[in-house]
Amino acid sequence: MARKTNARNKERRSQRGPGRPKGSTNADPDVNTVEPSRCKRCGSTRRGDYYGKTEQAFQGVQDGLPFTHIVRRRTKCLDCGQARIDRAFENRLGE
Repeated sequence: MARKTNARNKERRSQRGPGRPKGSTNADPDVNTVEPSRCKRCGSTRRGDYYGKTEQAFQGVQDGLPFTHIVRRRTKCLDCGQARIDRAFENRLGE
């Protein structure tokens, strides 16, 4: 009976797909905490979908970090209805 279960296990393993190879180490990912944007009127972080995205190539430094692009996205607060533009500074290397 042991042979049948081993044969079944091998068959199942071959059907699973590539996955992580045996003996490879676990990844230790970096964890970044991102502050959500807030409505200046009511302080809520709830917002509608972004629309009207604009990108501007511009180099500078914001909060001590370099950036190469400014990205602006229009949205609306779901609590009070105030329209706002969320601005992000991105450092895109190689573009």
